[in-house]
Amino acid sequence: MDLNQRKLTRDEWNSIEVPISSDEKRILKLIQDGYSDVMIKRNTTPSMLQHLKVDDNDAIDMYVFTRYIQDPMIKAIKQAKTCSVPFIKEKHDPSSVKKKDLFRFGNTDSQIEQVKSSVFEFVLLDILKQTLKSREKNNSAWVVGFFTLTKLLGYSVSACNRTLCSKLDRILTHLAAGTEIKNIVYGAAELIEHNPYLLKYADEELYDHQRRIFTQFKRANGTPQLVLYIAPTGTGKTCTPIGLAEGYKVIFVCAARHVGLALAKSSISSGRKVAFAFGCSSADDIRLHYGAAVDFTRDRRSGSIRKVDNSKGEKVEIIISDIKSYIPAMHYMCAFNKKKDIITYWDEPTITLDYDTHPIHEIIKQNWEQNIIPNMVLSSATLPQEEELSPTIRDWCSRFADSDVTSIVSFDCKKTIPLVNKAGFVEMPHFLYDTYEAVKTCADYCKTNKTLLRYIDLEQSVTFIEAVNEKFPDSITSRYSLERQFPEISDVDMLTVKIYYLELISNINPEYWQRIIEYVKTGRNRRHASNVRVSTHDSHTLTDGPTIFLADDVDKIGKFCLQQAKIPETVLADISDAIQFNGAVNEKISVHSKKLEDLTAKDEESGNDKKLSDLNRGSPEVKELRRKIDELRKCIRTVALPDEFVPNMVAHQKKYASDCKNPDQIFKPNINEDDVENIMLIDDIGNYWKLLLMMGIGVFAGHDSDRYTEIMKKMAQEQKLYLIIASTDFIYGTNYQFCHGYLSTDLVSMSQEKAIQAMGRVGRNKLQFDYTIRFRNDEILKKLFEHDSSKPEVRNMEVLFNS
Repeated sequence: MDLNQRKLTRDEWNSIEVPISSDEKRILKLIQDGYSDVMIKRNTTPSMLQHLKVDDNDAIDMYVFTRYIQDPMIKAIKQAKTCSVPFIKEKHDPSSVKKKDLFRFGNTDSQIEQVKSSVFEFVLLDILKQTLKSREKNNSAWVVGFFTLTKLLGYSVSACNRTLCSKLDRILTHLAAGTEIKNIVYGAAELIEHNPYLLKYADEELYDHQRRIFTQFKRANGTPQLVLYIAPTGTGKTCTPIGLAEGYKVIFVCAARHVGLALAKSSISSGRKVAFAFGCSSADDIRLHYGAAVDFTRDRRSGSIRKVDNSKGEKVEIIISDIKSYIPAMHYMCAFNKKKDIITYWDEPTITLDYDTHPIHEIIKQNWEQNIIPNMVLSSATLPQEEELSPTIRDWCSRFADSDVTSIVSFDCKKTIPLVNKAGFVEMPHFLYDTYEAVKTCADYCKTNKTLLRYIDLEQSVTFIEAVNEKFPDSITSRYSLERQFPEISDVDMLTVKIYYLELISNINPEYWQRIIEYVKTGRNRRHASNVRVSTHDSHTLTDGPTIFLADDVDKIGKFCLQQAKIPETVLADISDAIQFNGAVNEKISVHSKKLEDLTAKDEESGNDKKLSDLNRGSPEVKELRRKIDELRKCIRTVALPDEFVPNMVAHQKKYASDCKNPDQIFKPNINEDDVENIMLIDDIGNYWKLLLMMGIGVFAGHDSDRYTEIMKKMAQEQKLYLIIASTDFIYGTNYQFCHGYLSTDLVSMSQEKAIQAMGRVGRNKLQFDYTIRFRNDEILKKLFEHDSSKPEVRNMEVLFNS
C-alpha cells in the first residue's frame, strides 16, 4: 500500500480519466438517485414488454400472455402427469389491442426465439418446467425450482407479465401444500448458496448502511454529525460519498492514495465535480479536475483546456485528499461553502493504527485537533464499536455542541466464504473449542459481531441444524425447534439459517453437547487434502478467479512458489540468456531515451504535442535516436515459460492434477506475448520477479520498481494473474476480484481488525463462486471468533482522535 503523501504523477492523473464500465456507471447512478429515494430498486433483467417496446396496460398484458406465454406454460404443466396443477386457459379479444401495437408484435415475432433465454418470463417458464418434471420423478431437486420461483417472483423486474405471475403464484401455493419447510432449510446450501438464479436476477438496490447514512444526513438540519460507519468491505462504502454529494460538499480523506484515485475515477465518470489535494503544503497546491474548473484558458487549435485557475473552487462537489493535505483541503472548501454544508468522510481511519508508532500518526492527531468541519464520517469495516470509542466521542461532543453521534453497523450475508484451517477442514465455531462453554461464548460473540456471518459456512451450519433437530430433538426446548423458527418458506434465507445455527448453539442443553459434536464430526470431510503448494499440486483448487496470498515475508513466499515449480536448469538458462541479452538492449534503449528526452524537453514544456507525436519531425539527431530506439526494441527476445510450468495451464494440469473433477472451473493466468515483452523490458528489478510474473504470480514487495508495479497492477486489474502475493498493508481499498485467499503463518501477530480487513479482499464478486480463505496458522483463525480486549486500533484512536 502506497502511503507516500506526495503529489499525483502524470500516470495517476491519466488513470482517473479511463472510463468505467457501463455496469459500474449504472450502480453509481443508483447510489446518486438513492440519496433522494433510499428505497430505490432497479432490475435490468429484460421482460417481454421491454423487448417488444410497447406500453404496458391490462389489455396488452393479457395479449402478450395468450400470444407468447400461454402455450409454453401449458406445455410445462403437462410435465405433471400424476398430480394436478391449477391452471385456467385464458382467451383474449385482439380488438382490445391497438393496430400499431399488433403491427409491432408482428415485426418482432421472429426475434422472440433468439432472446428467450434472457427474457425473464421465459426464464420463469423454464424453471417451472424443470420443477414439475423433477417432482413427477420424485426427484428432490424439484424443491430447488420451487424455492427459486418463490424468490424470483418477488423481484422488481420492470413490466413483467402480471397474468403469468398470478398463475405462477397459484401454482406455487398449490405446490407448497406438499412441501415441508424443514426440507427447505436442510437443502439451504443448494437452494441458496449454489443457486445461480438468485443473484443473477436480483434487484439492484442500496445497501442498508447506505440507506441509513443518507437518511441521517438528510434529516440533520444543521446539527453536527459524527457517524461511525461500519460495513463489510465490498459493499459500496467508498462510493457512498458520491451519493452524499447530492446534498453536501464532501472532503474525502484516506491514507491510501489508490483508494482516493479509485473514488476519483468513479466520481468523474458519474459527472461529479472533483478537486485533488495530494502532497499539499497549502491550499495553493490543490488542483481541479477540468470538470470542476471555473476559470481556464483553451488551446486555440484543439479547443482543449490548457490552463486552469485552481484557486476558484466554487463548483467542487468532492475534494479527494491524502492525510497530509487534509487541513489545506478543509480550508479550501470552507472558502466556498458553509461549514455545516460540508462532510469530512474519513475512509479507513484505522490504517497504520495496528502499529505502536508510525510517521502518519502525528499527522492524524494534527488533523483531528485542527478540524473545523462539524460533520464527520469515520468509515471502516473494522472501525471499533461505539462503546470502544468513548474518549473520541466525548472529545468530539465537547468541540461540536449538541452533536448527533450515530453508529451505522451493517453486515452482508448474501455469500458464504468458508474458512479452511491448516489441516484442510472447513472451520466452524462448534469445531473450534473443546468445551461447550467456550463454543457458546463464541456463538454469542458472532451474534453481536454479525460481520463474521459471511465466514460461517452455510452447508456446515445446516448439517449441525439437521443433527440437532433430527437426532437430538430433546437437547432443545420447543421454542428453538425448526418449525417455530421458520413458520413460512419466505422466512428461509442465508441470514436466518446462520442466525438459527448460532441460536441453537447458545440454547442447547449442555448435557447433550458431547454426543452432538461427536455425531457431527463423523461426517466431517476435508475440503482440501493439501492446499499450500499453490504453484504445483494444489493450484487446481484455486477456481473461478484470482487468489491473494497475504504474508509478512512476501519474498519468502515468492521464492517458495518458484522453488516448487522446479523449472529445469536448461529452461532457466535459456530464459537467463534472453534476459541478459534483453538487459543489454534495455541499457542501450535507456541511454538513447535519456538523450531523446533531453533533446525534446523544449517541445514538452511548450505543450507541442503534435511535434512530439510525429516521428518524422525533429532534428536529424532526434530522428536518428528514434530510429535506433525502434530498432533496439525489435531486438528484444520474447521469452515464455513452457505451459507445464505455468500453473493451471493444460500441460500443468496433466502433470499435477490429471484427476481433477472440474477442470473448467480452474482459474488460469493469461500471459500473452505483449505481456512477456513488457515484463522483459523492466530494467530495475531482479530476474526472479520476472519469472514469477511469467508464471502468472505478481508480488507486491518493498522494491523501487514503479514499472514492475504498474505492469503487475494492470495485469491484476485485467485478471491476467492467478495469484498475487502481498503484505497486509496492501489490503485497504483494493478492488481486485479475488475468489480465494491465504493468510500465511507469519501473520500470527496480526490484529483481529486487520485479519478481518484481509479476509474482506475475497468474495467481492457479484456472483456466488467457490470461495475460500485458507489459514496456514490456526491461531489466526481462532482469534477472529474471540473478543479482543486489547486492540491496538482502539488504544491508538483514544490518543490520536482526541484533542
